[in-house]
Amino acid sequence: MIKKLIFATLLVLGSTLAYSQEYIEATEKWKVVEVWGNNYHGWSFHQDWEVDFTVENQDGRYTPTDADIAEAERLIQKRIAYINREHYNQQGMCPVIDEHMRMYRRQYVGFTNDRGDHIIWANFLWDENLTDEKLASDVLLTKGGCGHFWHIKCNLDTKKVYGLEVNEDGDTQYLPRVAKPQPRISKSKSNKKQKVRKTGIIHTEAEKQF
Repeated sequence: MIKKLIFATLLVLGSTLAYSQEYIEATEKWKVVEVWGNNYHGWSFHQDWEVDFTVENQDGRYTPTDADIAEAERLIQKRIAYINREHYNQQGMCPVIDEHMRMYRRQYVGFTNDRGDHIIWANFLWDENLTDEKLASDVLLTKGGCGHFWHIKCNLDTKKVYGLEVNEDGDTQYLPRVAKPQPRISKSKSNKKQKVRKTGIIHTEAEKQF
């Protein structure tokens, strides 16, 4: 009798464990991932995340891996002092960017070009008022703020770091997203009580009779 009870208990525990393992299995893929590494902290955006900019000879998008970001950071941190040797927009009270790399939080977006190269666009932001939630909510583009805001590109296949852009001097402005076209509204003329239908298609006159 005792053996039967033990056996039944094991069966219940086994089935419960199996159910629990199945229940906690991830079913969604996050589109933004927080990343940490040697002297950097940032957020990586999935290839499906829409952005308002491109890179030269762009052929597509891709999602950077942790290893890709680590390699991009290694290359950027190694070469930024030389690339930034003219200290453009970093005079007076504006920080020299290569002397304060740890102060910037990052955002990473991955691209591919027509040669199949993988390119990471890295956005560097130094603003103590920015929360982690805000940095994880969208890719932030800015005007003003001089050396507190800059971005650069890194080709992981050619190991080239290029395209440094440092904000101009002046008050910091966070730029709004480029407005996306709104759905076209199609409405039947033959039936005034017909509900309005929103579509992304431009209809011919014949097609409007629905």
